Amino acid sequence: MSSGNGSDTELGDLENGDAYREKSELPKPTDVVDLDWDSPDDPENPKNWPLWRRWYSTFVVAWMCLVVTFGSSIFVSGTLYMAVEFSVSRTVTLLGLSLYLIGLSFGPTIAAPISETVGRNPVYFVSIPISMLFTVGVGKAQNIGTVLVCRFFCGLFASPVLAVAGGTIQDLWHPEMIGAAMCGFCLAPFAGPVLGPIIGGYLIEKKTWQWTMWVLLMFSGGVLPLVATLTETYKPVLLKRRAKKRGLPLPPKLPTGQALKLVVMVTLQRPFAMLFFEPIVLALSVYMAFVFAVLFGFFEAFPFVFSTVYEFSPGQTGLTFLGIGVGLLTGSAIYMFLDRTRYVPAMRLPVPPSPESRLLPAKIGAVALPIGLFWLAWTSRKSVHWIVPVLAGVPFGMALILLFFTVATYFTLCYPAMATASALAANNMLRYLMAAGFPLFTIQMYEKLGIDWATSFYAFVALAMLPVPWALARYGARLRAGSRFGVKDELAELEVVQSL
Repeated sequence: MSSGNGSDTELGDLENGDAYREKSELPKPTDVVDLDWDSPDDPENPKNWPLWRRWYSTFVVAWMCLVVTFGSSIFVSGTLYMAVEFSVSRTVTLLGLSLYLIGLSFGPTIAAPISETVGRNPVYFVSIPISMLFTVGVGKAQNIGTVLVCRFFCGLFASPVLAVAGGTIQDLWHPEMIGAAMCGFCLAPFAGPVLGPIIGGYLIEKKTWQWTMWVLLMFSGGVLPLVATLTETYKPVLLKRRAKKRGLPLPPKLPTGQALKLVVMVTLQRPFAMLFFEPIVLALSVYMAFVFAVLFGFFEAFPFVFSTVYEFSPGQTGLTFLGIGVGLLTGSAIYMFLDRTRYVPAMRLPVPPSPESRLLPAKIGAVALPIGLFWLAWTSRKSVHWIVPVLAGVPFGMALILLFFTVATYFTLCYPAMATASALAANNMLRYLMAAGFPLFTIQMYEKLGIDWATSFYAFVALAMLPVPWALARYGARLRAGSRFGVKDELAELEVVQSL
């Protein structure tokens, strides 16, 4: 997964809760600003629900994110057969992956105005079935044009899940447990793309390419009954319902024009402003987008490498992604260890440490990334056993998840809540847009440069980006001090909004 309503997918929607610092918010159309929970132990507060109920909700939301991202990569397994059936090049069929990812990049724009009005659960229960209908359209398509159009709308209507899911996790957990919950939750959006080629590879050996879509439907249909059992977690909506039940007056809503302006600002205007004028957001978004794009480029590179060098079947090639999966688990374990031993205790200090103290996981990931890529580049040859290049996926997967965790956490510490939402929205959009482009030229690059130098090209780019976490550790405080978005109180943030 991002990253919320106007934010990333995988962690997304942070406007209703900040696990690491006290924050302020601008009034939104559905805010019940005169009400709060009756007490710190209010049983209607999702953070006070029984532990099993919170973990159950976390599991269901994570599964939804896994299904959405699984839908991106399982499609790739059938593109070669699709190209033959429709008499087009494989690059054309790969547009189905790219258009799906472009659809995912628009998630915050769709989710923000809806979930802030009706809550998170309606977004889940409406978006998944609509996406499933377009999945059926792909499977039943009689021409490539229908496939591409349906794939775009399939991603577009699945994207609100990624945009809202992180906010649900924030609603459920207190600061001391948010690291553990986020660690488990954020594995899902990254496990989905890894799981896709593993299942799709063996599926395509026994069935037609249409079965990649039918399996995706099975995954989606399996989660729908669980979604129906979820209880709303969004605080403003819960307080509004309680106020109505108690017969209490509600504060007036923002005029429609102002509300629309706020949504457009958070989900569109300010993300672009932060991407171009905030060095912190620009540097980390480009870095994360590159790593994410390489992952999606591997959906073409791995079949080329292991079928060409080791003559693997599609099913065997899919299993090579297990190395990246192990890396994701390893990186999550490292982050969990740092969270429990360093970051949670630091939250209890009278003076909390600076945001730059949270950059250590990114430093570890920045070192692991070029190691994994050079490893894959120069061991993918017949004289080396196949397990060696497969294991190169471990440091790559570890770098991917450590960088993602760090970016999301660092943004929440650097900016107020609504600016954080915009920063994560910018990161989400750039990440998926860049990932949409890489698969379209990966095969051509590997054919012309060879496996060693094509993968080394990625490695040299990763090596050039390696100093980014250290640069932020040294200059981050100065950059935050000069930021027009780095305000800490509600009035200052309002001035920023009005100036946009």
